[in-house]
Parts: sequence; structure tokens; C-alpha cells
Amino acid sequence: MKKKRPTKKRVKRSRGAAKAQLDQRLSKQARELHGEGLTDHWDTGLEEAAQGPPKRRRKTSEPGPGQDPAPAEAGPWRQGTVVSVASGQCWLRTGDGAEHRCVFPSHIAKDQKAAVAVGDQARFLRHGDDFRLLDILDRRTYLARPHPLNPRIQRVVAANMDVVVIVVSVARPALHPALVDRYLIAIQQGGAEPVLAVNKIDLLPEGEVRRELTRLDDYVAAGSEVLPCSADTGAGVNALRRRLAGKTAVFVGHSGVGKSSLVNALDPAAAAATGAVNRVVGTGRHTTTRSSLYDVGGGIQLIDTPGIRELGLWKVTAENLGPYFPEFEPYAAACRFRDCTHSHEPGCAVREAAANDDLPAARYATYLRILESLEEVR
Repeated sequence: MKKKRPTKKRVKRSRGAAKAQLDQRLSKQARELHGEGLTDHWDTGLEEAAQGPPKRRRKTSEPGPGQDPAPAEAGPWRQGTVVSVASGQCWLRTGDGAEHRCVFPSHIAKDQKAAVAVGDQARFLRHGDDFRLLDILDRRTYLARPHPLNPRIQRVVAANMDVVVIVVSVARPALHPALVDRYLIAIQQGGAEPVLAVNKIDLLPEGEVRRELTRLDDYVAAGSEVLPCSADTGAGVNALRRRLAGKTAVFVGHSGVGKSSLVNALDPAAAAATGAVNRVVGTGRHTTTRSSLYDVGGGIQLIDTPGIRELGLWKVTAENLGPYFPEFEPYAAACRFRDCTHSHEPGCAVREAAANDDLPAARYATYLRILESLEEVR
């Protein structure tokens, strides 16, 4: 005789029973933590924690407003800063310096690359012998890029930083400004300040270093700050430390440019992993495998990220690329067409300014390269 398949009512009833059991377990844990004299506020908070976040949540596919922190009396949760993220879990640092491993609920685990990033402020709850993440609070800044295999999915690199330090090197590997342009766009999207740290100046004679630095003059003219330095000799490290005093910063750039070495130069106790550059190909090994946050003293919080070879741009199109090049603005208003892409249209004032050297030729060439890449993925 065949067994009857469970009806939808039976499945719904069994799920309801499982939820009720979870509510009871959470209530028991709260009483153990806070004593038997709990008010109705505790029970309400525990029911909300068991049910997960409210139905009206922000989409985790892109940064946006998060949940408002609950009042202290609404539940036994605590708040901390995400200092590291791994598959299905993260580590949170609380105000007393303690770190707690927190497991992700299913609705966050399935989209964790967008939902959780180092630097996020989060609420968490004790769950048995472990801790469980409840939600991510509102991000004031972020750095994000599309998933390299699916541009419709966003990956958040870091959150709540004041400064993004774009690390480049004058040698081993050689200086390649192209990635700088893409980072400047991504930084502008997320609301942080850019700083260019030019590492490994000890590897070239002083005259050659000056020549390499002139390749960044266009960025200085556009308002970016350039700080030459050497993680090995310590040259320029104090200037970088003063620039970052009292701020949270994220270090980004190609592999091998010395991001982790600069973290160690700012504070050797951070003990960030470093590795030798492959002298055959002139690139670095991926010594940092995931982002981490370090407290290096002086109010400086540093987020070290894995090196990347190419940075995609999130929701940047051929139509909205122009405003990310602020030096184009005085000329763009004089273009014949309002939707001018500044590439081929007749009467383009931006193209004419570049031809007359009123605009930096290198920046205009970069704009055209990015524009072409955006048109290719349409």
C-alpha cells in the first residue's frame, strides 16, 4: 500500500511546530542570559529574532539602507564591526575588543558577497554555544564591483571606510594607471575619499621615481592626493600614517604592489601576510586571500583586501560614464548633443578640448577605453 504524500496543510503544520520549538529554545537562552524576570519586550525581541528580519528588507544585491538598530531593551543582541568574512560566517569585533564568530542565517548566506563586507556594522545574537548574525546596519560608504562571472550580481569589497588607498608601485610590478581610473569611479560611487599610495620608490633611482610620478600628474590636477612611499625602507610611511589618522581605510590594488607590506609598515603587529613578487612575470602572488580589518593604533582602522587584476564597474553605462570624469564638465555643457558620448559625435566640445590639449590626453584616452569596454558588454 502506497504511503500518502503529505498535504500542504501537514507540511505547514510541521513547519509551524518547528518554529514554535525554536522560539522556546531562544526564550530559554534569553532567560539564562538575563534572568527569569523578563518583560514582554524580551519575548517580542526573541520572536523577531526567531522569525528573522522584518519582511520589508533592503535588497542584499546592492548597498542601501539597512535596519535601524533596535532599542536596548528589545532583545539580547549586541552590535559589532565585521573584521573578517568566510563562507557562511564572519567575525565581529565588539567595543570591548572581543571577537565573536557568527553564523549567517540562510537569507544572508545565499547572498553573502553582497550582504556582508568587512567594515559593516552588524547585530548578532547568542545562539546555543555560538553566535548568529541578525542583520547589517546602514552603510555610510562602500566599495563594490560586479561579480566577475555575472555582472548582474554585486560584490561589496568593503564598507564604512573614510578613505580608499589605491596602492600602485613604480616597479615590480610597473606602474599601470589604467586600474586607477576604474577605482576612482568605484570610489566616487561609494562616497569615500581616494588617496594614491605609490609604493616601492626604493627600487628606482630618484630621477626615475620623479619621472614615474609625473604619470600621475593628471590625477593630482583632478584633485587626487598622491603619496610616494616605501614599505621596505619606511620612506613616506609617516606621511601616510598622518593622512589616515582617526580614519578607517581600505587598501586596494593589483597583486604584488605591496598592500599588505604597507599595512605591516604602519603597524608590524598587524602581521598581515606578505609574499615575494614573482620575478619572472613581475606580478605578485595572492598572499591576502580574504579581506581583514586591523587596528593599527592612532585611531586608524585598516582593511586589507586581496589583489585583483581587473575591476569591473557596478551599474556604470556608456550613458552615465561622463560625470565620473569631472574635468570634462566645463566642456560637456558646450557639446552640440545633450546625450553626447564624447567619442564620435560632431560638435563635441570635450573631444575638441582633448585635441587642443586643454584636457589631459591620457585621461581622455582612458575614458575612451572604458567607454569601449562598456559598449562591448551591452
